[in-house]
Amino acid sequence: MDWMKKISTDKMLVGLVSLIAVGMSFIYLGKGPADPEQSVQTKSALTAPANPSTKIGVLEKELESKLQTNILMMEGVGRVQVSVNFLTGLKNEYVRNNNVTKRTNKETDKVGGTRETTEITENNQVVMPSGSSQPVIAMEDRPEIGGVLVIAEGARDPKVREGIHTAVQTLLNIPSARITVVPMGGTS
Repeated sequence: MDWMKKISTDKMLVGLVSLIAVGMSFIYLGKGPADPEQSVQTKSALTAPANPSTKIGVLEKELESKLQTNILMMEGVGRVQVSVNFLTGLKNEYVRNNNVTKRTNKETDKVGGTRETTEITENNQVVMPSGSSQPVIAMEDRPEIGGVLVIAEGARDPKVREGIHTAVQTLLNIPSARITVVPMGGTS
């Protein structure tokens, strides 16, 4: 009798494991897109650089171009590809019109007691030029750089790689850990 219970328990366990395996395969197969083109589009959207039509995208491209121009002038570098990533967006400080009004009231009651109240009103408005929907900017800070990747043909040489690394660190005034310099792969 005990052997029958053991067999039925083993069969139940095998059935349960099989059921779980079939369920997991349906889940796994159900996650993939039905259209292979959709998979390619999703992958390219994830790896695409920042939109160059936005201010941040324009700043990234401008900075990449300037870095690439400087690095190309260095001896032994060869072809270069530079990518810059920002941690933050643009920071703007707007011109504000600050008005502070202070009004003090003294009241005397019939018994001779006095009461003094002070009312302070602050008005802190952003200055908008007439006919414009954009406020006046007092200061605009560039975003904080998150990281720089430099891919260069000459980076196989440790001296060239160190020179590129030092140049990027000096130009951008960022910590060394945010800069990666690697050799370019493939054929020329």
